[in-house]
Amino acid sequence: MTPIQFAIIIGLASLLAWVPFALIGARARKAGPVSPNQLEVQPVSDVTDVGRRKFLLRGVGAASLAFLGQFALASIDFLYPRLREGFGSKITVGGADETRAELANREPKFIPDGRFYLTLYEGDPADAADIPAYKSANVDVSGFMALYRKCVHLGCSVPWCPPAKWFECPCHGSKYSINGEYRDGPAPRSLDQFRVEVVDGQIVVDTATIIAGAPRGTSTTQPQPEGAHCVTGAG
Repeated sequence: MTPIQFAIIIGLASLLAWVPFALIGARARKAGPVSPNQLEVQPVSDVTDVGRRKFLLRGVGAASLAFLGQFALASIDFLYPRLREGFGSKITVGGADETRAELANREPKFIPDGRFYLTLYEGDPADAADIPAYKSANVDVSGFMALYRKCVHLGCSVPWCPPAKWFECPCHGSKYSINGEYRDGPAPRSLDQFRVEVVDGQIVVDTATIIAGAPRGTSTTQPQPEGAHCVTGAG
């Protein structure tokens, strides 16, 4: 949830809290002026009690709105820095050169805060430039891929299978290459991904926008597994 969405929710809650008081005021206005025949002489103590009740009612309403407003501001102040640092924001993974050397062993790096695997793109940048999903994710320029860990079939978390060097979903057997390209199972496309940029030598991944994976049939790298599967069959 973004800070703006959270503020809208708090604002709606504040309006709902004010509804009872607004209805009471509307009923009073709807009643209209009182005719002379309707006037009754009331003891001074009764008039004072009515005035006191109105004053207390309005005071409670004002206090409620003030409390909800302060709560909304405090909540946004508390959550906003965390929203900027976690999933749904731009995440700095580390130095590009160091990370490239780390990924040279062909073992994807999982980033928990961003919910993605970072891998090196193993194909030709020219091929990546011709695939809309890869172009949107800046694969052809950065040389990195940030693959969303959710299976595009039914949303299960997809683990990495070291022997095969593929991503293999344990739920229904969908399989993807080291670069997230669809290889087998019921998944409708390749793994979704995020845009990666190298800024001042640092890898920055924008998890605010999920880029739909390349279509089935995309095969720019690793068409076959490199060892035994961790998940057998597909269902």
